[in-house]
Amino acid sequence: MTGRRPKRSTAPERGLGEPTPHAARPGSPLLTEPSAPVTLDATAIDADIKALLRGDGIESLYPPQAVAAGPVLAGESVLLACPTASGKSLIAYLALLRAARAGRTGLYLVPLRALAHEKAEELEKFASLGIASGVSVGDFDLSADRLEKLDILVATSEKADGLLRRRSPWLDRLGVVVADEVHLMRDPERGPTLEVCLTLLRRRNPTLQIVALSATVANAAEVAAWLGGRSIESTFRPVPLKLGVYHGGRITFTDLSSREIPPPGEAVPRLVRSVVQEGGQALVFVNSRRASEQLALALVPTVGPLLGAEGRARARDAADRLGTVSEEETEGLRRLGALLPHGVAFHNASLTHPERQIVERAFRDRALKALVATPTLAAGINLPARRVVVRDTTRYDDRLGLQAPIPALEVQQMLGRAGRPRFDPYGEALVVARTPDDEERLVDSYLDAPPEPIVSRLASEPALRMHLLSLVASGAVRSEEELEGFFRATFYGRTLPLHELRRTVTSVRKFLEANDLLVPGRELEATRFGALTSELYLDPLSAVALRGVLERAPLGVAEFPLLAAIASTPDLPPWFVRRDDEAELHARFVDEAEELLVKPEEPPLELPFAAFLATLKTAAVLEGWIGETPIVELGETFGIGAGDLRTKVEDAEWLLFGAARIARVFQRRLARTIDDLSLRVRYGVKEELLDLVRLRGIGRVRARLLFRAGFADREALRAAPLERISHALRSARLAESVVAQLHPRGSPRNPAPDVPAGEGAPAARRVTARRLDEYPSSPES
Repeated sequence: MTGRRPKRSTAPERGLGEPTPHAARPGSPLLTEPSAPVTLDATAIDADIKALLRGDGIESLYPPQAVAAGPVLAGESVLLACPTASGKSLIAYLALLRAARAGRTGLYLVPLRALAHEKAEELEKFASLGIASGVSVGDFDLSADRLEKLDILVATSEKADGLLRRRSPWLDRLGVVVADEVHLMRDPERGPTLEVCLTLLRRRNPTLQIVALSATVANAAEVAAWLGGRSIESTFRPVPLKLGVYHGGRITFTDLSSREIPPPGEAVPRLVRSVVQEGGQALVFVNSRRASEQLALALVPTVGPLLGAEGRARARDAADRLGTVSEEETEGLRRLGALLPHGVAFHNASLTHPERQIVERAFRDRALKALVATPTLAAGINLPARRVVVRDTTRYDDRLGLQAPIPALEVQQMLGRAGRPRFDPYGEALVVARTPDDEERLVDSYLDAPPEPIVSRLASEPALRMHLLSLVASGAVRSEEELEGFFRATFYGRTLPLHELRRTVTSVRKFLEANDLLVPGRELEATRFGALTSELYLDPLSAVALRGVLERAPLGVAEFPLLAAIASTPDLPPWFVRRDDEAELHARFVDEAEELLVKPEEPPLELPFAAFLATLKTAAVLEGWIGETPIVELGETFGIGAGDLRTKVEDAEWLLFGAARIARVFQRRLARTIDDLSLRVRYGVKEELLDLVRLRGIGRVRARLLFRAGFADREALRAAPLERISHALRSARLAESVVAQLHPRGSPRNPAPDVPAGEGAPAARRVTARRLDEYPSSPES
């Protein structure tokens, strides 16, 4: 390394056979790791569970697992803080199985829906033991009857918050809560809901077992003490990890060894080429979606020629699977379809969930040799690689309006993905330096950076607006004294002075009372409007804005003003306005100014003009969507991806559902209009297709095919022969499915119920500030 080699970390490095001391809560014993893995036979795990684990190739527990298994199987609460791929999930599963066998339910909390699906899939292997598990994320909600049959529920914190608000009876039998990625409590957007959920669950049941899983953090013992458990900390990794900086053709590792990887080629292609030639995979992190797609394309000449005949066949199979995920072409499908046959792909928030699943599966199956991703992939999804390369350590911060350093904990999470158990003898985690000075900065800021602490983000006003109202509306607190007691029980109350929080609580409470969400007075009580807002999981500021819009809206209001109104709320963050968008959005504002129901700078939202223009862009995209503009065309016109669109569509549908519920209270004559618009947003169709898209398997593309063939509604299809429907849909199998729904006699399948969007919809969903159980939807992710 030019000028300076990375200094050795101040923390002593421990090998596999060296004991690691553990922090513990006051009064509990200091724990020590065993010097080697512990066989399953030496543990108290039930015999049938051991047999199942052996079937997965697990014959022993890693040292941190061995330390944690005893307390967890005894029903103790623990915080297990150790590196990625060190086996934290297995400890969580043991706790869930223990509770299920005692007749109690288990809740597995995750920060992202992608992680929820991964954990739910892993838990399915315990079905042979009679354990029923399910998942609740995003749009997917479980009925009370289905939920009651589950032993284990995997859910985002926002879904769990919804269960608490509804006082679900399923929670009465709750025996254990697993909080995965609990270090994300320090995240300004995800953190407050997780902190409130854990506080409520522990106050509801003080003997509840909590198993928190975390990356290495500075204050694990403090967090564990708040949760009423012990801290188990370890630096163990099943695959040895070498950290280093790459610059000038050389990797210099923190153990002071080095490795030459000289030109030709740019830095990242060199690093990818060498690891693929050695039989490994590369995972590269960059700071924006555009960069991920550009770099993936640039890697095709590097990776493609290195694939053997078998590798090319597996890559083509992955590309073929991609063609089955959607009835409508997206830009992501086009771009991935060109990359996958060469063993390369990108992973960012522009992809739809099915597209991401194809990419993740292909990488796990080793059909992909190189994957270029934005940092969202590092948030808990299990995709390790032999070499991880972090090219970018800054990214655009929309709150600051400039490039800002990525936090050390986040970069360390990326680096921790290096080394795949059972496949890689070691892992290499590298950051790329551009200058000698950059080398020193990267070492100091990331490779030698001490672990960061978990801190509370509960004092932010948007978070308190939501949670203060829900605490009162759900009956969790009924007086000022109970409210004070609740906040004292939070992590914030345990670690920070309450005077700052009290000031924010007072301000928020005044807002809620002034806007008829809380009844004024010393006793805390929600109004009818406040209770409805909490039930709908709306930001109270959104609910107040929507109520004002509905009071002003004329009968027969057009689509665009309604779409612009929901786009202006905090629950639907707008898209980034590109310079090329500004002139057209200005013109749209001039054309629509008289009809718009929300104006710039007006209370209660008081949107600056630049932010207001961004809401018009969101409304214009949604207008194009319900006008059946193809997804590819929307992407090209507005610079968005299909994944972005899907997220906004889901949130917009929910806000319209909420607006319809509020309309029934304050402006009944608009409820039906908004219901119909909600359905159109859900399916992306003109009004004439609403009846057809109620059929399962019939989206907007297939519904239009049927309409063009002369089938205006389901009644027309009922009278048609199968052959004619098959010809219209270009699929005999799909036509048979349609006929079975239209003529259910003799078929186990029933047609979709004729329920308007305002009836029978899920009772809670997270849309506040950002769709947090999905990948972030900023232009940089």
